[in-house]
Amino acid sequence: MLAAAASLGLLLASGETIRWNASAETQARGRNEPSVEGVGRTGLGELDLHARLGLSIQGADGVAAVAYLPSVLLRQVAFGVAAEGGNATGHGGRLELQTRLTPTTRLLSRTTLDWGLTDFSPLSAQVTPSIVARLPPQRFLRTLGVETMLDLAHAFSRRLLLSAAAGLQRSGGVGHDAIQFLPFQVGPMATVSLSWAADRANTLKLLASASESRFSIGRTSVLSDLETAWTFHAFSHTMIDAGAGATFLYSSGLDSSSRATYPSGTLGVAWDLPRAPQSVLRAWLRFRLAPGVDRLTALAIQTVRAEGRAELTEGSLRLGASGSQGHAISGVGAGADDLRLETRASWIVSRGWSVEGGFGAARTNQLFFTGWQVQALVGLHWDDGGSF
Repeated sequence: MLAAAASLGLLLASGETIRWNASAETQARGRNEPSVEGVGRTGLGELDLHARLGLSIQGADGVAAVAYLPSVLLRQVAFGVAAEGGNATGHGGRLELQTRLTPTTRLLSRTTLDWGLTDFSPLSAQVTPSIVARLPPQRFLRTLGVETMLDLAHAFSRRLLLSAAAGLQRSGGVGHDAIQFLPFQVGPMATVSLSWAADRANTLKLLASASESRFSIGRTSVLSDLETAWTFHAFSHTMIDAGAGATFLYSSGLDSSSRATYPSGTLGVAWDLPRAPQSVLRAWLRFRLAPGVDRLTALAIQTVRAEGRAELTEGSLRLGASGSQGHAISGVGAGADDLRLETRASWIVSRGWSVEGGFGAARTNQLFFTGWQVQALVGLHWDDGGSF
């Protein structure tokens, strides 16, 4: 951290050019979801506003970047009864400091902060379908997420790369009311990976990670994972990746403790198919077997998840479709299931400006969100940058 901070001071003192970038996105959505009373449906109109303002400076041996990300969600009930009313705001911050210690060694410091009302609904783009997750019994909760990491990467050769990272994180609810539904967790984490490019087609990786989380409900969990991964460029436009490992989980509290070892694994395939000078079709499909710690109870949970996406780019037009389904097969919340489908289309109107439209649907059997939710959206996106 001190080395990264020193690199920022050297960059500022060197008189390097400061670059800026800014973006803004507006989405208008019509949403239909099960009524909170369990009878009939509820219709909502939402206006979602996101912005980003970033500054960066780059020197011969270092980079520094900072960004601020505010958001506002305005909501209006069209018919039915909504579980929660009112609007939601959020704030985010990013700080990244990078320096090159030697020609083959890089040190990176990353700090992120997210605070505000988080949308946990199955259709939310704020919380993407994760590997291991159960939904809290409320759509909006005030949360605080802070993470700071120090990452050291060293290249022994063009084929052999070592990376080690360590840091601290805090996530979950903030404030008495939110913590009742979503406990907060605090603790250290670390990862070490060794990657070896055996040849042009094959890359092997060995990854070890460990984390400890102390939950506000009086429980502590320790999660450690050892995994091997393989990436294979089967053809010029096809890549296959696979991984297998084992996860050890220990959870303890005032009333009980438990420990267990679970298998983990991934299997995926990706295609990148150029069709014309300005036309590309990209697609990927991935399956995961993932154990982890349930964020609501600090107990073990194991899920399987299938994810896929296809995207076609034709000049200024981009069409995309994606899907994800997860199922908890053991541990706390076994049987919980979720499905999410989405289609998007965007058109670059002019430099820095684009419009989009889309449709999404999601279904879950978890309480308070049980049933189908659907939404349609139109949006406008702008981004620009420069230097001074």
